[in-house]
Amino acid sequence: MALNRKSVIQIFLLVLLVIGGAGAFLYQQDGGLGFLADLIGGADNAPKAPPPKPVAKATPPAAQPRPAAESKPRQDAPVIPSQPARGEIQKAAFVVETAEIENGVLTLRQGKEPLATEVKLFLNTKPWTVPAERSFKISNQAAAADTPLIRIRWQENGQKAPRQRDFSDKYTLQLEFAREQDRKVPGKIYLILPDEDKSQIAGTFTADVRGFRFIDGKPDLAADAIDTLQYLALREVLKDDPDKPINDLVFRQGRYGGAAGNPPTGYVELEYRVGDAPATAQKFQFAKEQGAWKVTGTLRPDQLAEAHPYKIPGPNEPPERLFPYLAAKRIEADVKKRLPGRSLNTTELTTRYSEKHKIGVAEVGYKVGDGQVMQTSFLYKLTPKGWVLSRELSRKERVNLATGKVETQR
Repeated sequence: MALNRKSVIQIFLLVLLVIGGAGAFLYQQDGGLGFLADLIGGADNAPKAPPPKPVAKATPPAAQPRPAAESKPRQDAPVIPSQPARGEIQKAAFVVETAEIENGVLTLRQGKEPLATEVKLFLNTKPWTVPAERSFKISNQAAAADTPLIRIRWQENGQKAPRQRDFSDKYTLQLEFAREQDRKVPGKIYLILPDEDKSQIAGTFTADVRGFRFIDGKPDLAADAIDTLQYLALREVLKDDPDKPINDLVFRQGRYGGAAGNPPTGYVELEYRVGDAPATAQKFQFAKEQGAWKVTGTLRPDQLAEAHPYKIPGPNEPPERLFPYLAAKRIEADVKKRLPGRSLNTTELTTRYSEKHKIGVAEVGYKVGDGQVMQTSFLYKLTPKGWVLSRELSRKERVNLATGKVETQR
């Protein structure tokens, strides 16, 4: 489906408004909404051209002057060592083990969640862009609208929850990014924070590029991100009328994932009004085929995504795929019978099983309309022909996987 530049801008704004902070962001842009045209590769008032052929290359954005914060370092700038980035955070040694950048946020991390030590740099770049081949220099200056926010998070001995601290001024930063290649961006950093311990990092890193973004004015539909699915859902909503006045847009829920031997799939539910009309709810399903996400279907408000998967699992499929499908089919049929026409959504779905004892359970939370979350569980048995849903458990029944028995609680 081809959309004109105006439609792309509308989708951009709609998703940006949902993500949050769009109003403040828009007012901070020089030239009003002109940055949107720059992002997608040209001014909005440029002469309209016929839709490009699929093989044509997008016209790259015109070169823009670099802001002062991104100017090249002077001769007296800090010399960044060529070794992998390391330093100290709150008197503890810090070595960058992983780095990633998404939506203008660079995260340098040591360790794994939930005990990881992290340094996050909120770079205030344009949404859905990667700051490749750019540099940032801050030297003990006061906070400004475009000054990066720096957040450190660390775990102290004897504390259950990690501590966090933000810095918006009076720090020293020299940050340089090289060219992106294969969704990776090499970088160099020199950072000294104004805390009592003078936390600091210096050296090189390679950041994995994550999330949805635009490349040469075109959306990167290969990106595994909720933003990608939201963009596609809005494009689908606008396909019949790109000028449709969308109001009060809300994304209710969304998720994506994959299983071995199957394409990754996703789901997004949104609600919106057209002009002053009553709110409309829509559900979209997605699959990643040939390296790109696409819409594969729509659902009615009273249907569950798990009950209508991209590929219906058989009895010998992994329980992680089969149990949710069977549970959702049972819930959907029951609600349609008792409360026809009511909207239906799952809030959680947990699968547990023991092949040794040939028993399993799916624990489900779901909502009917705007009601309270309801909890239920389903019992599964492994038969010679594969897994089957045996029955719905009562509220007092629990499956003990260690013994393979259903126990009744008092």
